[in-house]
Amino acid sequence: MNTILVRQLVAKDLSFQRMPVLAATAAGLLGIALQLSSSEGAFYVGVVLLITGVISCGIYLAFLTVVKERTQGTLPFVMSLPIGVREYTAAKLAANLILFLASWSLLGVSSAAVILTRDSVPDGLLPYAVLLLLHMLTGYALTLGVALVAGTEGWTIAAMAVSNLSFQGFLYWTAHIDDIAATMSGSVPVWTGSVRWLIAAELLTVAVILTVTWIWQSRKTDFT
Repeated sequence: MNTILVRQLVAKDLSFQRMPVLAATAAGLLGIALQLSSSEGAFYVGVVLLITGVISCGIYLAFLTVVKERTQGTLPFVMSLPIGVREYTAAKLAANLILFLASWSLLGVSSAAVILTRDSVPDGLLPYAVLLLLHMLTGYALTLGVALVAGTEGWTIAAMAVSNLSFQGFLYWTAHIDDIAATMSGSVPVWTGSVRWLIAAELLTVAVILTVTWIWQSRKTDFT
């Protein structure tokens, strides 16, 4: 594997995509700032803005770093370099994960700080918030994987739609699981059996998606 060119491709994406990521992160941080308000309305607007910032960051990255390279003709230039599909895939996965996880981690830690320090927000919400953040990470991994494997706007948009719709269902479903619902309003975070099981399932799903993407791409002999 040509590690030098892989690093250069990663550096290119980090440089070119930093502004969209910073914009999405700024929107999320604005949402967190609104959550510090004493107004209940401002708090819920802040939650929506935070979720929008995280999801938008993932969508931007998948489209700008993968799909747009095909639709705007950048991919032929990449193909002219002395790299193969494995190097290209490694560079895309590395750059995307670095950018997304940087934003996701910052917003996640900030959200946890708000929950644990704001008196009007029960600390028991923390496990639920972790589940939602991990679900958004899972949705991003799915969108990125489909974008890399399929390389088309149609399939990527379909993956994005599935991720966003499933988030709404996950939001409702997890809030009504008995041991989660019973502890969400508590004064301390409780990592119930359902929470631990779901966290493990989400992390495993992310790992499986990324692994399948890598294996699928590694078997390709060209960029089509």
